[in-house]
Amino acid sequence: MIPIEYLWITLIIVLGIVGTSRGLNKELGITTILLLSLFVLKFAWKQLGERGIALVGDRAPADTVMAIYYILIISFVAIISYEGFTLAFPIREMRGVSKGIAGLPGGLLNGYLIFGTIWDVANRADYFGLQARFECLDKTVAISDCLSNFHNVLVQYLPITFINEFVMLALGMILLLAIVLK
Repeated sequence: MIPIEYLWITLIIVLGIVGTSRGLNKELGITTILLLSLFVLKFAWKQLGERGIALVGDRAPADTVMAIYYILIISFVAIISYEGFTLAFPIREMRGVSKGIAGLPGGLLNGYLIFGTIWDVANRADYFGLQARFECLDKTVAISDCLSNFHNVLVQYLPITFINEFVMLALGMILLLAIVLK
């Protein structure tokens, strides 16, 4: 079994590749929405998270409730942002190779914000107790029991853990003002 962080890193890279085809102006529009959404999610969780946990009671651990909260909402925001009307950042639209080169960092940033958030909260929820079967050992092992040192270092730098919600607000507002004021 390969380490779980390879899955998350691959998903982030795939979104970087998507960014090469979309271009930096569209990727920065999505970054704006994601940053502002993550601010609202973190701020709302700090204010109302205890109430959500109390509603569930003893049926689910607190980290699982938080993970479901973040995963459902950030997935919905990401789908709407990519499939719906996209804010376009007011920069000249590039063509050809320069579009791909400029779009790659924007796509990687969005991948970090989307899949990094999901990774962060899934890790906090101990990957929901999921287990993997090792045929060669005839054994089933929990994913959270097989985390590498590299994984443990990376999770310290994921969005929910690493970035303060007010930094997300400030960056999101700067990007939004740049889009609106053109």
